[in-house]
Amino acid sequence: MKHDAGQRFGEYITHLRREKNLSTRRLASLAGIDDGALTRLECGKVRTPRPTTVKALATALDVPLADMFARAGYVIPYDLPDVSTYLRVRYGHLPDEALSSLDTYLRDLIDKHGLDPDGPLSREDEREDFPTQ
Repeated sequence: MKHDAGQRFGEYITHLRREKNLSTRRLASLAGIDDGALTRLECGKVRTPRPTTVKALATALDVPLADMFARAGYVIPYDLPDVSTYLRVRYGHLPDEALSSLDTYLRDLIDKHGLDPDGPLSREDEREDFPTQ
């Protein structure tokens, strides 16, 4: 996250906090983070907030997790390239035949297991039983 992006994220957090009529101390308490850390975040002094902090703030502010991560500058599923593009960029040194085989194999796995290569739906990964790191 660049400095101006950090500033924008801090302004976003401040806006949400004020909209919900929360003090800095109260939001920090709800999110389980240090109020000094929240102040630094709101002032734009934190260039890249930790994912656990972003998640805690999303929960405390009742904002979709994907939205909060996007505002924090993290890549979200629709920003990612499709499988074919990724393979060609990452493994471009391989012959075209090998890349085509990899692409076909991955697409078969996706179809076989009913996976969605675009990632979870909004809030789908925020279920109580969803494993976290």
